[in-house]
Amino acid sequence: MIDARHELRAGFVVDGRCWGVVALFRGGRRPDFTPADVGVLRRLSAPVGAALRRAAHRAPDDTAAGPSEAGVLLLDQDLRLFSENPAAKLWREELGPSQAELPSAILEVAARGRGAELPAYGRIRGRSGRWLSVQASPLSGGPHPAAIAVTVHPAPAADVAEILLLAYGLTPRERDVLARVVAGLPSRTIAVELHITAATVQDHLKSVFAKTGVRSRSELVATVLGL
Repeated sequence: MIDARHELRAGFVVDGRCWGVVALFRGGRRPDFTPADVGVLRRLSAPVGAALRRAAHRAPDDTAAGPSEAGVLLLDQDLRLFSENPAAKLWREELGPSQAELPSAILEVAARGRGAELPAYGRIRGRSGRWLSVQASPLSGGPHPAAIAVTVHPAPAADVAEILLLAYGLTPRERDVLARVVAGLPSRTIAVELHITAATVQDHLKSVFAKTGVRSRSELVATVLGL
């Protein structure tokens, strides 16, 4: 086991949003992290964040079909797995190497749900590019009174759309327009609701088309909803 005496954490942030984090460790007789080390991570924060944001709208691998039902895992208070249904094992392999008992993504959500009044929730990108929903909440009663139930299943289309809107770097106004396009509203109605002109709506749509790489409203809706 590594003697991790020193730790340096960083977030990869672009446009005020964090798209990833890293934790670096040094152990043994190696010196602590220096201001120069911190400076390197600071310079990397925005470009790595931008790269991770671009990766968020990578199309999933259609050949990687998951189970039709949700995976259910039961963990003890120490976050050790003691029971799961067949689908859970397949979803675990989607979230991490098969040799690992529990992927770190599941452990992170389970740790937040342990002892919480409300379920902990996470949207996590699988190895195939598929977005998954992971939810954890404590159980009561039974032979394991402090157990935690974790469910894993494909994330709802609305949740994925929310991520994609951020991943494409759309402005707040562009997101307003896009939400109404997805709802099927014509440009004139969108203009009235947002108190802008129809021409301005079209300008926002052109920008959205350019950022998402589509040429029509139908393509745009299909891209955002993952159809």
